[in-house]
Amino acid sequence: MVYTKMPLQNDSPVHNFTIGHCNIQGGLLNLGKSTNLTKLIRKHQLDILSLNELNLDEDIHSSTLNIPSSYNIIRCDRPNSSRGGCGMVISKKVEYTELFVDSKLSNIEAVWIRHKNSKINICSFYRSANYCTVDNFIDYLNYCMNKFKGKKVIWIGDINIDQNNIKSSQYKKLDMALKSFNLIQTVQGITRVAKKGNTFSQTTIDVIFTNCYSEFVTSHVLEDRIGDHQAILCELKCRVLKAPKFENVEIRNHSKRNVKQFVEFLSHSDYQELLACEDVEAVTSAFKDHIENAYYNHFPRITIKRHEKFIHKPSDELLNAIDSVSRSYRKFKKILKKRDEGNCNQCGSCTKCIKCMHAWDE
Repeated sequence: MVYTKMPLQNDSPVHNFTIGHCNIQGGLLNLGKSTNLTKLIRKHQLDILSLNELNLDEDIHSSTLNIPSSYNIIRCDRPNSSRGGCGMVISKKVEYTELFVDSKLSNIEAVWIRHKNSKINICSFYRSANYCTVDNFIDYLNYCMNKFKGKKVIWIGDINIDQNNIKSSQYKKLDMALKSFNLIQTVQGITRVAKKGNTFSQTTIDVIFTNCYSEFVTSHVLEDRIGDHQAILCELKCRVLKAPKFENVEIRNHSKRNVKQFVEFLSHSDYQELLACEDVEAVTSAFKDHIENAYYNHFPRITIKRHEKFIHKPSDELLNAIDSVSRSYRKFKKILKKRDEGNCNQCGSCTKCIKCMHAWDE
């Protein structure tokens, strides 16, 4: 008998600081794409996931988005539009400060943070070819790099300039700007394959620019993708705590037993002294204290593990999507049961005949 040696699972609570990026082309309100986003984060143990084309209105609250509960999200939405935008999904174990860079330039989509441990300034950006010109973005890059002069910087996002087409004027302009600040582009593989008519194009438009490449362990294109963009990843030497799959939260124990005891306590309490008092404010204050003390005594605090798919205020679109999937699955199980019992009604009056079995296999 031959035994295969299984690789040891890394159970260490810390790992290298890992940043990912993907242009998801919308879908955070969609069950399918948001589930793929969670899988991407878990599979590669990402501490930060940069996102492009969130396609969210400004009035959509972040608490309604379907992201893992152990992560926060910061966003830059396109004004008066449900297109474009960018953001970062950040592990709650990551210590960072959100930075506000006001360049006074229009049509810029970018969010900035400073990672506390590594002291690296990280920018998630999206340059839409139809929204932000190359010259405008380069002006923004110049402004930011002068602002962070002498500091470590990572830019990660969709630049919409093919890094393989070195003869294009857009590439040359960008390359000159990067070299002036000692920034290098670390992504070498193809990040997008698109079909136009009968032809396919392969481009490298999702990029990572940095002036601290010596701190990188790796930087590469992932096999995973959401939409028609491949995800990219960079791993840094800095050690950080891993994001937990389940988040510990503290709640009051509202068990049926505690509720019953609470109601009984209130119903048997003596309120004669309060009823006899003529000072309304004093009565109100005393009654409030009585209720609060009873509540704290009957409903103690407990710590529970909150599931990664928990959403405090799910959006209507997400709830409708979940309901639709549930209805479809119940219908499928019902019809499957009929088939297994020989009542599939595919051909009229048969019981698991060959014709029916072929029809179901298809």
